[in-house]
Amino acid sequence: MKKNWTRRKFLESTLKGSIVAGGAVTAGVISPVETKAGDAPEQEAAALDAQQRKLLRVTMDEIIPAGDGMPAASEVGGVEYLTRLARENQQARRELQKSLNALAALSRKQFGKDFTSLVPAQRVEVLKKFEAQRPRQNFVKLRDHVYESYYTQPKVWKLLGYPFYATNGPGPRMKPFDPASLERVRKMPKLYREVS
Repeated sequence: MKKNWTRRKFLESTLKGSIVAGGAVTAGVISPVETKAGDAPEQEAAALDAQQRKLLRVTMDEIIPAGDGMPAASEVGGVEYLTRLARENQQARRELQKSLNALAALSRKQFGKDFTSLVPAQRVEVLKKFEAQRPRQNFVKLRDHVYESYYTQPKVWKLLGYPFYATNGPGPRMKPFDPASLERVRKMPKLYREVS
C-alpha cells in the first residue's frame, strides 16, 4: 500500500532527524535533510531535474541571501529540502515546477537569458516583476517554499536563538512567577465600569 504524505507528516519526519534522546536538538550536527545510504541521485532527479535545481538554488539565494551572520538559503540545505519535499509531495512538486517554469520564462522574455546567467541586479529585477505579476500565486508559492526550507533548519534555529522543544517531551522551564510584576496593574484605574 502506498504511503500518503501530507505536509505535516513530511515536516514531522524531517524534524525527527534533529531530535536526540531527551528531546534536545542537535543543531548543526544532524540535518533533517541528510541523504541516506539508499538514496539514489535518480530519485532526486525524478522530483526536480538538474536545471530546475540549479534555478532553485540561485533563486532561493536571491530571496534569502547570506548576510549579518546568517547563511543563504542554499547553504543550510534548502535545495535538498525542497527536492525531497517535491519527491514526497505531488502538490509541492507541481507548485515548485510551475513557479520555476514561470520565472524562467519571465527571465528569457525580459533579458533573453536564463535566470541563472543573469547578474544579481538583473535577478532582483526579474523577481520584483515576478512578484508584481497577476495573479501573484506563482511567486507566493515559490517564496513560501523557500521560507519553509530555511526556517525549518536546526542550524537556522540556533543562529536565531530559537530553542526547539519536541512536543512529545517537556518544554522549557518557566521562571518562577514574580507577584511584584502585578503592582503596576493593581495601581491602574479601572478600565471597565461596574454593572449591577
